[in-house]
Amino acid sequence: MSQEPLFLTPVFQDRIWGGTQLRDTFGYQIPSETTGECWGVSALPHGPSVVKSGIYEGQTLDELWTSHPELFDHFKSKDFPLLTKY
Repeated sequence: MSQEPLFLTPVFQDRIWGGTQLRDTFGYQIPSETTGECWGVSALPHGPSVVKSGIYEGQTLDELWTSHPELFDHFKSKDFPLLTKY
């Protein structure tokens, strides 16, 4: 098991009330002028975070949850229990 931290690519969601504040305030490269949410940590099927680099590069967080439970200290849950968003 690697001891390096996992850096994740955020998932952006368009919303009718969205705008450019995620770009203007936080410096994110948003995909559109109606971006309303940034999912920083997500294992949801319609927007999983992807590992940016290292030995797990390109894998989604839900894939890691299933294939490498040791990374999560073998937490007893069928699904990844976290979504962090701005």
